[in-house]
Amino acid sequence: MDWKEYEKEIFDHFKGQYPTAEISLDARKTGLYSKAERQIDILIEQYVAGNRITIAIDGKYLNKKVDVKAVESYIGMLEDIGAHKGLLVSKEGFSEAAYNRAHFGPTEIELDILNLEELRHFQSYGAIPYAGDCGALIPAPFGWVVDIQTTPAWLATVYQQGRTLDDAMKDGEFMYVQFWNRRQGGHELGDLLNLQKENLLKVDPECVIEFLPTIKRKDAETKLRVAHVSQYPSPEYTGFVQFTDFIFFCVLFSPENRSKSNIRKLENIMEAVRPIKIEQHKANQ
Repeated sequence: MDWKEYEKEIFDHFKGQYPTAEISLDARKTGLYSKAERQIDILIEQYVAGNRITIAIDGKYLNKKVDVKAVESYIGMLEDIGAHKGLLVSKEGFSEAAYNRAHFGPTEIELDILNLEELRHFQSYGAIPYAGDCGALIPAPFGWVVDIQTTPAWLATVYQQGRTLDDAMKDGEFMYVQFWNRRQGGHELGDLLNLQKENLLKVDPECVIEFLPTIKRKDAETKLRVAHVSQYPSPEYTGFVQFTDFIFFCVLFSPENRSKSNIRKLENIMEAVRPIKIEQHKANQ
């Protein structure tokens, strides 16, 4: 495979992943700060919840691992073109320093790095977890996947692509999804918050609970809560969206040094999740 075939494989992959988006190969944009023309291998532009989102993808066709300088240069380019998300793909992988810079840096941009084999397993689609006739269309955050294997504790989990749920739970970096049925007693979001507060205080009487500023929706009430529980390895972040028939909530556990980036992923879910009605047909007797 030469560099043209390499770039074309990446382009074709994302063309299939984002069928409704505008996707350009070898695009050009004028830098917001540099005022110079910047080259982007693959540029994806689409509307999400009424907002235009820009994703820039760069394929490094090198015979060695990408180093930290290349990642920092790419971050600078993403900031210059006003990208919201970036993906750096390398056929030989990345140095440890490059990986750390991409995932633990202070940038506001969502940045992921993948080798070519990981890209082939990259998923951008979401899933539809449901309980009874209540369902929710959940988009996968950039670089993460939605796993709809259910347990008594959750309807779905969300974690980094290329990993297993066991890996994600061991590292304390995953989300889980659950519903609260409002038709059984007409419960409001405040009722659920009070019930969960009681349960958290049973686990840790010294638990500290705070509410953080978060996204607003015209069609639903939203809340973002953080609970500091001494028995938990990290703070518990929970995003709530109150729909007509149920309250959707998504719980995030994250290492402290990645919490800012992961909270943005949680808020992306809160902003984009949509309620749907599940029709269940009984077979004829």
